[in-house]
Amino acid sequence: MGLNPDAPKPAKIVGVKDETPDTKTFTLSPNCFKGFTPGQFAMLTVYGVGEAPFSICSSPFDKDCLQFSIRRMGRVTRMFHEASVGDEVGVRGPYGRGWPVDRMRSRDILIVGGGIGLAPLRSLILHLLRERENYGEIAVCYGARTPSLLMYRGELEEWAGRGVKLYLTVDVGEEGWKGNVGVVTTILGNPVLDKAGAIVCTCGPPVMIRFVLRRLVELGYSKENIYASLESRMRCGIGKCGHCHFGGKHVCLDGPVFQYNEMTGLPKGISPF
Repeated sequence: MGLNPDAPKPAKIVGVKDETPDTKTFTLSPNCFKGFTPGQFAMLTVYGVGEAPFSICSSPFDKDCLQFSIRRMGRVTRMFHEASVGDEVGVRGPYGRGWPVDRMRSRDILIVGGGIGLAPLRSLILHLLRERENYGEIAVCYGARTPSLLMYRGELEEWAGRGVKLYLTVDVGEEGWKGNVGVVTTILGNPVLDKAGAIVCTCGPPVMIRFVLRRLVELGYSKENIYASLESRMRCGIGKCGHCHFGGKHVCLDGPVFQYNEMTGLPKGISPF
């Protein structure tokens, strides 16, 4: 009998980086994927405990390793946070529909993230920076509850230095914070882009996505060019558990990235509207 193609492939944790008090980025090797599209996800297994879906946050051009930013929330994530370099985990994937990178060439691009929702967007940003000359203006609007909860603090300045127009905000400031205070919709008007033609990609808490989509349309961005990842709705990742199944749609199979008009047609429970 042949090997089960859906069985997790072994990988070792080769790096662990603290991002925020409750989130770490794990680097796994080897990269068992032949390739992936930014915005896709994988199923990660802690042997003897369980598995869960996580967005791939590394560059698709990195052929040696995969990276996942994991917030401590439940049993599987808790075991990841207690793991060490050298520990072995299982990886399956890649799964789902990612960001529409083929549509982005020569366009202005706006990326809007909230909290850990920047993880699937990081993969896209790294993709765009690798081929920077193929795109127009690239702007990132990113917000978190507090400055200490901003993801990838060490990379944000690097992105700005490579031509990304960066706009940050926090809901509540802390000592030493000199940036904007307010929800992410308060900074969406800052980037000067070709709104009619720009591609917009957003990910974050469902309530954030709802207000971001509304504000984008008010600002003049075209609905046909607005995309959101609804990854927070997923559980099993392969359409079996029913957690993200509503009205014939599965977020894990039909998404997690959806175009604006697709989201308006999603049944209540998936749609951010």
